[in-house]
Amino acid sequence: MWPFSKPKNFLAVDIGTHGIKLVELQKRNKRAHLFTYAYTDQELAQNQADGRFVEAGAVADLLKKIVQKAKTMSRQAVASLPASAVFSSIVNIPLFSKKEEKEVFIKREAEKLVPLPLTETVLDWKIVAWDNGKEKNEMALLTAAPKKLIASYSEIFKIAGLNLLSLDTEANALISALIGKDPAPTLLIDLGATQTDFFLVEKGIPLFFHSIQLGGRGFTDIIKNTLGVTAEEAEQIKRDLPNQGLGGKPLSGFPAIFEPVISSLVETIKYSFEIYSKQKANAAARPEKIILTGGSSLIPFLDSRLSEILNLKVYVGDPWARVIYDQSLKPTLDQIGPRFSIPLGLALKKIEE
Repeated sequence: MWPFSKPKNFLAVDIGTHGIKLVELQKRNKRAHLFTYAYTDQELAQNQADGRFVEAGAVADLLKKIVQKAKTMSRQAVASLPASAVFSSIVNIPLFSKKEEKEVFIKREAEKLVPLPLTETVLDWKIVAWDNGKEKNEMALLTAAPKKLIASYSEIFKIAGLNLLSLDTEANALISALIGKDPAPTLLIDLGATQTDFFLVEKGIPLFFHSIQLGGRGFTDIIKNTLGVTAEEAEQIKRDLPNQGLGGKPLSGFPAIFEPVISSLVETIKYSFEIYSKQKANAAARPEKIILTGGSSLIPFLDSRLSEILNLKVYVGDPWARVIYDQSLKPTLDQIGPRFSIPLGLALKKIEE
C-alpha cells in the first residue's frame, strides 16, 4: 500500500577527544530504522579551558571523510557538546504572577551561578514542575555553553559540508538513548577513554554532573603493566576480554587486577549518592539503579561487580533498544553499542519530536 509519509533521515554526530562517531537513522512509520553508522579512533586535541578543538580544520576533514565513507544521505546534522564544557544547574523559582518577572529572576540567578560572563555564553533554560509528595515547586534547568565553543562546532560542520541544525548536551542525549521516559532516579555513568562522566537523572532531568580523570585507559594500563605488553597490545587484549579472557584464561568473574579502577569509580558513585540525598533532604535517598555506557562498560563482569559492592541494580545500557536494524548486524552493534549512546540519543530525540 501507499505510505502516509516519506521516510526522513536524521544524522547525529558525536565528536570527542578520541574520535568521531556518527549515526544516521531513518524515520519510517514513526519508528527509527538504522540507515548507516561510522566511527574512527583518532586523538583530537581539545582545549581544556573551553572545550574547543585545537585544529578545527583537521577535525572537519576527518568528519568529512567518515561522512563520505558511511555514505550518509542527510547533510542536516545534530551534534553534542562535551559535558565538561557545558554548565548546568537546577534553580528553584518563587511564584511569580508574570512571565517577565520569572525570566528576570532566572537571568539574575544565572549571573551568580555560571562561571563565565553571560555575554560570553549562550544561555538556555526550561521550566520543570517538581512534585516532592507534599507540594509542587517550579524549577528551571539552566544550561550555558561558551559562544566560542559553539562557533567552533559551527565552523567544523561548515568545512565538512554539513548544516549543523542544533547542538545538545551529552546528558540529554544519554537520557534519550538509555532512559527515555522512565522517571526513576538513575545514575548514568559514561566510561570514556580518559574521563568518566556521572549524570544523576530523575524524571528525565539531569540533576547533577561530575567527572573524574579516569577511564578505559586505566584498564589498559593495568593490562600493559601486568602482562608486560605494549599499549597497543594491551588495548586489543582489553577489547578481546569478553571472548578470549585474560592471559589466555576464560574469565569467571571480574578480574582482580582491575580492583584499583573499581575503587575510584565506587568512591565517586558514593559521592554522587551523597549529593542526591542532600538535594532530597533525606539521608536514605539514593538512585534506584545505575546504567553504564561508554566503551569500557563492556569490561566483563564490571556491572555485576559494582552491583555487588553497592547492593544496587547495575547494568549496561542498550542504546539500540528502540532502533530497528538488520539482525545480521546484531553481534557488531552489541559490541560497539555503548560507544554510540550519544549520537543515537541525539538522533532519537529528533525522530521523537
